[in-house]
Amino acid sequence: MRDLRAQTEWCAKAQWMLGISLAVGLLSFWVLFYRPSSQKLTDLQMQIDSKRRDLNSNRTRVQILPDVMLAVNEMQTRLERFDKKLPRQPDLSTFINDVTAASHQAALRNVAVNPGVPSRYEGYAEWPIALKFEGDFSSVFAFLRRAEEMQRLTRVKGMKVQSSSAGKPGQVQVELSMNIYFSEG
Repeated sequence: MRDLRAQTEWCAKAQWMLGISLAVGLLSFWVLFYRPSSQKLTDLQMQIDSKRRDLNSNRTRVQILPDVMLAVNEMQTRLERFDKKLPRQPDLSTFINDVTAASHQAALRNVAVNPGVPSRYEGYAEWPIALKFEGDFSSVFAFLRRAEEMQRLTRVKGMKVQSSSAGKPGQVQVELSMNIYFSEG
């Protein structure tokens, strides 16, 4: 009987030892493998979510890129139209030739160009020019449009328009004072 009792006690101790070993093994597995892996998996899932949000945000930005490029191209075209040239030399003869050509195209009469005395400022100079001419109103308007479209930087200081003394309807005499600009460099 003792043998049976000793075997029973030994089996009970063995069960306890196996139970404790199993518990220690499961706890070790949870601490050493499962918990770090699940934490790493959670971190990776958060990174995936963050990357997805970034991807969606970038897709939205990319979708508006063609519209932005179109707007940039349009603005560059508009800038080129308004970009006037500021030459280094006064080059009055070229300006007078341009004005003369524009006045011939507009069929103006009695065109007189009277340059004044240039004024110098820091980095640039301006040269006042007085123009007098005659023509019908639509021709004068066409000349002013052409003068505005010249590549040279100009500014109209004053303009006096009055009906022509010839008495023809629509005929005007114009006195125009303007400045041309050039750099001092």
